[in-house]
Amino acid sequence: MKLNFLYLFFATALLLVSACTEPITVGSDLLEEDRATLGQITDLTFTTKVVEDDSLLAFDFVDNLTLGTLTFGQLTDDVFGQWKHGIYIVPTLRRNTADGQIARPAFADDPSVMVDSVVLILPLDTLAGLYGTNNTFEYRLKGLGGTIVDQLRNYYSNDRLTVDFNDLNRDNSFTAVPEATLVYDTLIGGGDSLPHVRIAFDDQFLTELNQTPASTFDSDTAFWQFLSGMFLEPTAESGSLLPIKFQRTGEVSRAEMYFFYPDTSDQSPTFYRAPLSLWLPSYQKNYAGSVAGDKLRTGIDNEQALIAGQAGLLTEINFPNLTDLENTVINQAELTFYVDEIEGYDYDTYPISTFVALYYLNNDGNLTPIQDRQRLGNPNSSAAVRQFLGGDPQTDDDGNIFFQPRISVHMQQMVDGVVPSTIYLRVVPIDQDPSRVILRGPAASVRPATVKVTYTNLD
Repeated sequence: MKLNFLYLFFATALLLVSACTEPITVGSDLLEEDRATLGQITDLTFTTKVVEDDSLLAFDFVDNLTLGTLTFGQLTDDVFGQWKHGIYIVPTLRRNTADGQIARPAFADDPSVMVDSVVLILPLDTLAGLYGTNNTFEYRLKGLGGTIVDQLRNYYSNDRLTVDFNDLNRDNSFTAVPEATLVYDTLIGGGDSLPHVRIAFDDQFLTELNQTPASTFDSDTAFWQFLSGMFLEPTAESGSLLPIKFQRTGEVSRAEMYFFYPDTSDQSPTFYRAPLSLWLPSYQKNYAGSVAGDKLRTGIDNEQALIAGQAGLLTEINFPNLTDLENTVINQAELTFYVDEIEGYDYDTYPISTFVALYYLNNDGNLTPIQDRQRLGNPNSSAAVRQFLGGDPQTDDDGNIFFQPRISVHMQQMVDGVVPSTIYLRVVPIDQDPSRVILRGPAASVRPATVKVTYTNLD
């Protein structure tokens, strides 16, 4: 066990120092009779298969963690099928900063004051950017069936909550632009602006709101009896996915409900802000009749593979026989996958992924980053680490794009039987990037996927 650990430690350290541009020649400075035998394998057999990715953990109630950015919209094409991304939203009453108690809106205690409008503000994640080119989205907003959402359990991206039949939205579409626009008028506290979309509630909702008793704003539970939450759902093909920023580390969330009403003292316009307590993705993917659907049914397909982000598709890579690498120390191992094309699918509209990574199934059956990535952590922590992992797109001398993820440390553990000999190619960040890529498999007639392993023989 100690010997294996030393092999892994030195393999990781040496590969990182060299940034994996050249194989490590372990033993090259020894006397001729003591020199280690170096070798390289480029014909190691492996197979590829398209499989569905796991759903995303959208809310971890134990650690109170949720996804910061969700995408919204509907995409349909012949390669990746239909993707329909909606969002569940649960509001909460605002708290006073000083004592943490509920801040009741002034209109709740004055029956003569009528709320003029209610608007849901959804900030845009301009760093992630639109996936696609169309920026107009048709939608509807529904209530969550009057049932209070249980926030003491985990939620996943494929969970479905009960929704009402009646729509809450006043309008049927919005157009998203990356520039900052006014959240509320300059007549109210000088105004405020940020890149966002706004969902206005309809007159029926306003009528019901203005008729609710004052006790509706006594507690979250009472408020949820009136409005337990909303479901924002795309109603037509948008051709794009819009990233909505609910929360970013170190920032105060700007996703809120605004209740506009005349001030009770001088009738000047003012508002009450209700923050959101929970937001959950509803990522529905239907691959029927698509290339992806065909490959999911076929199983092993060494001609072509697919990957897709946000709980989309993985490429399963299996090494059926690693006996040729027994009694060796792996110096370097890397896979190469060239980007493929299918007529009608446009990478200009839907760009390829900016980073891919390799995963494996741990003892609990969960997808986990391979050992190389576990030992080095965040691939964006330094250029050397990113180069070591090798998951960013590269271009050969003829302009062909390829990915070359490295698997040096993990390959050693596969050879030693410590981990399974099956790994998975995945778009990362898994929760943020919805991009899709068509890849050439190991049996492709042109630019096939390959594996190259350099090693030191211990015999």
